[in-house]
Amino acid sequence: MKFTPYLRCTARRVCTLCAGLVFGTLCFSSDGASPKTTPAPKLVGEQADGGVLVTTNQFVTPLGKVQWIDGARPKDMALSPNGATLAVLTTAKVLLYKPDGTLLGGVTVKPGPLGLAWPPDGLALYASGEDGTVYRIGREGDAWKATPFRAVDPKKAKAFSANDQSPLSEAKETSGPKRKNEPQVAGLAVSPDGQRLYVALGISNAVSVVDLTTRQSVALIPTGIAPYRIALSPDGKSLYCANRGGRAPRKDEASAPSAGTQVRVDPRTDAALRGSLTIVDTEKLTAVEIEAGRQPSDMVFSADGKTLYIANSDEDSIGVFDVGRREFRESFSLRPPQDPGFGQIPNSLALSGDGKTLYVACGGANAVATLDLPTGKISGYFPAGWYPIAVTEREGRLFIASSKGFGTRYAKENEAFKVSGSVGTVQFIESAQLQLKSEHTRRVALNNGWGKSELPPRPGMAAVPIPDRAGEPSLFKHVVFIIKENHTYDSTLGDMKEGNGEAEICLFGEEVTPNQHALARQWVLLDNTYTSGTNSADGHQWTVSGVANGYMEQNFAAHSRSYPYDGGDPLAYSPKGFLWNAAVKAGKSLRVYGEFVNKPHVVDKTTGKTPTWKELWDDYHAGTGKFSITADTDNAALKPYLHPNYIGFPTIVSDQWRADQYLAELKDFEASGKMPDLSILLLPNDHTTGTKPNYPTPRASVADNDLALGRIVEGLTHSRFWKETLILVIEDDSQLGMDHVDGHRTIAYCVSPYTRRGAVVSEVYNHTSFLRTMELVLGLPAMNRFDRTATPMTTCFVDEPDATPYAHVANRIPLDEMNPPVAALRGEQKRLAQACARLDWSNVDKASPSIVARAVWQVQRPGEIFPRKWFNLNVKEGDDD
Repeated sequence: MKFTPYLRCTARRVCTLCAGLVFGTLCFSSDGASPKTTPAPKLVGEQADGGVLVTTNQFVTPLGKVQWIDGARPKDMALSPNGATLAVLTTAKVLLYKPDGTLLGGVTVKPGPLGLAWPPDGLALYASGEDGTVYRIGREGDAWKATPFRAVDPKKAKAFSANDQSPLSEAKETSGPKRKNEPQVAGLAVSPDGQRLYVALGISNAVSVVDLTTRQSVALIPTGIAPYRIALSPDGKSLYCANRGGRAPRKDEASAPSAGTQVRVDPRTDAALRGSLTIVDTEKLTAVEIEAGRQPSDMVFSADGKTLYIANSDEDSIGVFDVGRREFRESFSLRPPQDPGFGQIPNSLALSGDGKTLYVACGGANAVATLDLPTGKISGYFPAGWYPIAVTEREGRLFIASSKGFGTRYAKENEAFKVSGSVGTVQFIESAQLQLKSEHTRRVALNNGWGKSELPPRPGMAAVPIPDRAGEPSLFKHVVFIIKENHTYDSTLGDMKEGNGEAEICLFGEEVTPNQHALARQWVLLDNTYTSGTNSADGHQWTVSGVANGYMEQNFAAHSRSYPYDGGDPLAYSPKGFLWNAAVKAGKSLRVYGEFVNKPHVVDKTTGKTPTWKELWDDYHAGTGKFSITADTDNAALKPYLHPNYIGFPTIVSDQWRADQYLAELKDFEASGKMPDLSILLLPNDHTTGTKPNYPTPRASVADNDLALGRIVEGLTHSRFWKETLILVIEDDSQLGMDHVDGHRTIAYCVSPYTRRGAVVSEVYNHTSFLRTMELVLGLPAMNRFDRTATPMTTCFVDEPDATPYAHVANRIPLDEMNPPVAALRGEQKRLAQACARLDWSNVDKASPSIVARAVWQVQRPGEIFPRKWFNLNVKEGDDD
């Protein structure tokens, strides 16, 4: 068999996208209620007439000359003082370009979340790194070389209780996890004389002042919480730090921990509440702190230094700060009337040379907005790649770096795709191309589906499975939303001939997952459904809130501050909250099982020690109850609705135990006649632990997950609530495995009496489709722009019910089939088992998915050569990354 290779869109092809294609796909009827009947694109990815459809239900059609960055994502960008060299910080390298887009070279780095700065002479470049490191990058002959040095000693970079001295703060004891030694190097700035480097330390809540002659830190200045971007005033006398977490909370203010520091939160949503500015006197090295907008993400000074513009990524606004008076004058909204609700996500700013235009990278809109100054009115937009994360301007040229670019489309000829195969983009736009602003603005509007508004419910509407508008009656009264972990479509259902699968790369076919195959056959087979995120950290944000905010996107591949797959970091949360917040606000009853349980406790009741998987399994079967399993969370608004014993991770707990907890409560619901309107369950064990000894084999872990799902569906379909219940199932991400369509394509299930039977549904769905479907059923308004513009799963349903219940299929793989000890293995299986044993399994996804994927292949397809034509990975003995 031969896959169709990815056809690389040239800059010319991208820029001349057929407007009719996009308009036909995204044009809505005049009342905004539903799309016209023009067929949607068949698959995520490149379209026949140009452009790319990405898994957030948006098109991207980047303007200008577009440079691809295969297998990496841009994070930051800086133009040299003379304008001759554009530096782009990515997740793997610093790349250097000429202003015309010619690649000059690059150097490998391990970057922080952001941070690039040129000194005034432009002879070197500084880039952020891990573990308190900054890289000095300079030319050596024809090549570029990166030399790391310590911006601060991690052991000495004690995290400050943010601004205890500030008159705005009242010190509050810090709780939560112990602070790490990693200070998290973020924003950088070089003094006008080139003698000092200022380094924002995101976890340490401080700025390090580095003497560039000695390359030693000479001072640490406390800031607000989570300083990321920093900016020097034009005269160099003041340093401004944009603190995402704001000032320290007072004792009477709601708060939650982020990397060991308490952050003020909105008690309704648990999301971080306000940001702040720390203003440092660079001569005296003293500082003051001032309240700012929600998660300030970038800053730029006017040429005269009298005004500071600040992008507030979690409130879609630009704050205008009067430097002399040290107060905010006004705020400019970035939400277009045609695209209301949170989700523009401004994260980078650039000021035109004449000072009349502010360019704003809007990560959520895949565009750069132009604000006319001083009015702050948006005069137009320029289309970018997927999630523009940095923008700069020089002499009428515009440069845009987009983190996710064209999506996970990095694959050579005859390769399948993996979710980590990002194609980042950098755009080089000439001044002449910027003139057709109205045409570019129209393109952005079409790409984003602007004009689809949230309309009020109409009176007298008959009940249907999925109403057209939130608040209109549904035939469903109960929704059960089940979240699983990490599989692509082909890895599990690729062997189903009924759908668009590829059996050659299927790892867990029907022998391992008989229930999932049965659900797909008896109801609908969804073969064109996608995860919107990439890993568990952003995947769980998309799954339950319909967005990954700017903090999440900036930290991709630099998760030293947090990896919030299970919550635990209010900076990572959407300011509009989660599905459970929306349900509670609407007066719906709610129960949550395992999702966002970031404080699971699994201990021996006698010794207090954590058991092994086998000890828990034996106790589960014996029914001796030797171990205590309890659930807790830092999300105070969620806590009242949590099942007290049902945990998500760690996977030492069998999914059978989780199914038991849910089914026991279902019996209670039966007895009382009352079932929650919304139930959210996490079933995580299909994540697997690779071939790590003393854990179940990958297929046993997946079989455990499959059986638990089958048992839960069986229980629900035999319950008194079945006739009014909708069950939706999807993975949080798709890291484990490959897919011949797209790395984001995943397995998903839709089960109800009104679901089509024996059908294949190939409409494009994603996480936001699932959320929008649940919102329409439960009468919940959209939380943000992404679920508002999502495609509901209407095609999956029929008007006449079929209430035939489901009988689960017994597992064919022993659930206690254990990985063999390393001593019993030989060759590559031994090397991979050793690699798996060395991986960090203390938290989800800390273990390298690449090693896990290869280890799983070896045990699932013994004797078959690993498909290097799809997934090129070299694992040597001693590898642990």
